[in-house]
Amino acid sequence: MTENPHDSAEQKKTEHPPGTSPRPAPRWSQPGASSARAYAPATVAVVCPSCGGPVEGELTCQFCGQVMVLPHGIHLSTVGLRFGGFLLENLLMICTLYIGWLIWAFCVFPRGQTPAKQLLHMRVIYIPEARAARWWRMFFREFIAKSIIGLLASFTLLIPYFWLLWDRNRQELWDKMATTLVVTDPDDRLRPPRPPSAASLPQ
Repeated sequence: MTENPHDSAEQKKTEHPPGTSPRPAPRWSQPGASSARAYAPATVAVVCPSCGGPVEGELTCQFCGQVMVLPHGIHLSTVGLRFGGFLLENLLMICTLYIGWLIWAFCVFPRGQTPAKQLLHMRVIYIPEARAARWWRMFFREFIAKSIIGLLASFTLLIPYFWLLWDRNRQELWDKMATTLVVTDPDDRLRPPRPPSAASLPQ
């Protein structure tokens, strides 16, 4: 049997230096990948458990909004609910002269909520740990990230405020800065457990 010269040429093209292995293609190299998709688990289901739509490699279902790293039934908050939360948040600030809203917010920040989000059963999720955002992340999201985006929006015709309309995971730019998602949690399934009280600790 004679050696095919084309085969040896192809082998030389694919050879790698001794002691090295081929460099794998980046896992999240699809065009248009958002920052949140990088946290989708490697063993993510290929179909959505809620609607049966294809979700391979996605963090959220693009059809029903199911968040793949969260329990079944936890969906992204809709654009309409997010807008309603924005209006309610501002109304609460006005009605409580901002001071009342601030005290209320500091009390619910550890649960990944703001006053309006608590009333509307919405919750902010920290993506890498698939849990409700905690106090400092909420503080960063609500006061620092939103202030930066607000300053940017003032020079760009308010366009950054509408980012969630075309984002695959319905993230605003401050969500991307804080690595968060906003979900609807009507049954408080994602509420952080309360720390044990001193009376319940073993003696």
